[in-house]
Amino acid sequence: MRQLVVETMPDGDGRITLEGRPFRYLVQVLRAAPGDSVDVRLPDGSLVSMTVLPFLPRDRVLFLQCAHSCTGSDALSGAREGVPGGSMGALVRPDAAFPDIILFQWILKGPKMDQVVRQATETGVRLIVPVAGERCMSREADLIGGGKTERWERIVREALQQSGSPVPTQLSSPVVLEDVPGILESHASGRKLLAVMLSEAPLARKTLHEYLGDAPQVTALAVGPEGGMSAAETRFLEQSGFVCVHFRTNVLRAETAALYGIAAAQSALLESEKWRLNV
Repeated sequence: MRQLVVETMPDGDGRITLEGRPFRYLVQVLRAAPGDSVDVRLPDGSLVSMTVLPFLPRDRVLFLQCAHSCTGSDALSGAREGVPGGSMGALVRPDAAFPDIILFQWILKGPKMDQVVRQATETGVRLIVPVAGERCMSREADLIGGGKTERWERIVREALQQSGSPVPTQLSSPVVLEDVPGILESHASGRKLLAVMLSEAPLARKTLHEYLGDAPQVTALAVGPEGGMSAAETRFLEQSGFVCVHFRTNVLRAETAALYGIAAAQSALLESEKWRLNV
């Protein structure tokens, strides 16, 4: 199910104005026409059904109208109860048991990083943190502190709209390795945390399922760049509380390893009641 992600709540009349990129997405991608119903993800996370009001394409602007009150909590209630205008109540917000996953991805070259950002968003990762590590190319490392992440932000937005994900994936500005522990502590906010670094070398002491047997409320995955993390980076992560996991599979590209790790952790967490180990 596709959705339109908007940055503003409806006004007092239950309307949202669209222009620029959101207008083009609705008209050119979703092929919306006057009178069509569109699923709209509001900034508070609620999902409502809105109607496209009559417009002229040459004006490059259109209005969406709520079929009922859609000011956040009212919209959420309507979608759940199936009142007119409610849309796909099961997807209004992610289930409370849905895994809260943070991806620390060492910055990859060009399209590879784009792919990781897109796939992590589609699969419902809560937070994506690009990390400028020792083996990142200088051009990628120069992103630190800069405003050059607009492309990734656009990819997150497009992936949310295409996939219909109810998880409001956030993209962090690129950071250095030393920032990782602070980000973890801030995101976990006292909840039970499991921090895992994926390794192409058989350094793991336990399997992923054994670590997940403790039912973490937040799971962090650290995935290195092409060539892997340096020994110094591995030591730093271990000292910061990360455990090492090695998948017994073929050698994976960095962008493949990220998706593989997310899928493995997410599936294990969602099905934990079926396999929970006594560890």
